[in-house]
Amino acid sequence: MNNELLTLFDIKDDIVESFTIDNIDTYYEINIRFKPSVVCCPHCGSIHFISKGTQKKRLVSTPINDQPVKIITHLKRYKCLDCTSYFSDTNPIAYENWSFTKVAIISILNKLKPYNATYASIARMFGVSTTRIIDVFDAFVRIKRHNLPKVLLIDEFHFSRHTKYKYPAILMNFENNLIIDIIESRTHDIMSDYFFKINLEERKKVEYICTDMSFIFKPLLKTYFPNSTLLVDHFHVTKFVNDQLNNTRKRVMRKYASNKKSLEYRLLKHRYKLLLKSRNDIDLEIFKYDNILEHYATENIILEQLLNCDEELRQAYNAKEEYLIFDQVTQKEINNCNNKRMELTSLIKRFRHTQVEESIKVAETLNNWKEEILNSFIWINNRRISNGPIEGKNNYIKKILSNANGMVNFKRARNRILYSQNKYETYSTKEHKDKIKRPSNPRGTYKKNKK
Repeated sequence: MNNELLTLFDIKDDIVESFTIDNIDTYYEINIRFKPSVVCCPHCGSIHFISKGTQKKRLVSTPINDQPVKIITHLKRYKCLDCTSYFSDTNPIAYENWSFTKVAIISILNKLKPYNATYASIARMFGVSTTRIIDVFDAFVRIKRHNLPKVLLIDEFHFSRHTKYKYPAILMNFENNLIIDIIESRTHDIMSDYFFKINLEERKKVEYICTDMSFIFKPLLKTYFPNSTLLVDHFHVTKFVNDQLNNTRKRVMRKYASNKKSLEYRLLKHRYKLLLKSRNDIDLEIFKYDNILEHYATENIILEQLLNCDEELRQAYNAKEEYLIFDQVTQKEINNCNNKRMELTSLIKRFRHTQVEESIKVAETLNNWKEEILNSFIWINNRRISNGPIEGKNNYIKKILSNANGMVNFKRARNRILYSQNKYETYSTKEHKDKIKRPSNPRGTYKKNKK
């Protein structure tokens, strides 16, 4: 008997009566006959029972040398002479009603931990269908919500266009990058219902909440988080300012659309990314040949040519640069909130005075979120509070959804994301009996095609 193989499958030698292994084409087949273990009838407790042969059960186990392994267990079957019931020895290597060994289930769950793992690839590894791997995951992975943190980040990500709610909300702890939970939607009703179910004492512990410039969360703040301060993510504000500058660029470009071969149109069409870069990142020294200008030029020269296309574009660009200077400060450079308040008030006037419609829209938005923008200049543990950590997690979430070719079952996707992205998240050793299935309509009556 190969004791090393028994150890590999976590089988104790003293419970095995016989053990054989065969290499059959594309998989290994192992036959194991276990020693009798029953001492009394499990139904009535009687010790008067007789053997009624053996019961075979085919199990999937962990692969050997990249080949699937099928284990056939042989267990004694009995008949009780007192209550006439039939029963068998307990299978020591498998859960009841499962066609996987316990070791195989643990191996499957461990292999599903990386973000780039897929149900299909693991199914091929074990020589089973994708559905069976999904069933294992659903039965043993149920991640609970974590406690609300001191600094709570809230953002959304695109889930699926085939579901009722396309944009779930993700909650994260800023201090340790732990995903607290994922909510099915960021709509007012669902968010209200979610936070209402959380104990008030736990909600009172939240001191800072960082979110984007969505008006959905503003009304919920004082209702559910009485001790918290709302911050707007400064990266979202910068993106909004850049997006409006880009809209100005598109509007100006349409003025030259009648002659698409003109220098102005081609510059606005193909060199616009220079407008969106910070002035500090524009190269002033390296000359490269530019196909549009048809001569060597630095990035700064091309940028000036762009700004010469229209005065409105120059005004919007200069206002954008002033906002970047206002936003890009270090912890040491922050003197007090009053200085930043005066700067922001001046910036809002600056955007209004440009007389550019997109810049005026920026001024209105900055004014609506004035307090939240000023609150964003808060550092915790030498880090400025922002949704940067949550955006990093969103990139991995996109990869998980992409590798799966999309998901439509939100509960399963939530468990998969939390299990993969939270480092110390683990599986349960007990099977969850309830099923994670999407609600669907019954098929109804139909006619079978006769051949």
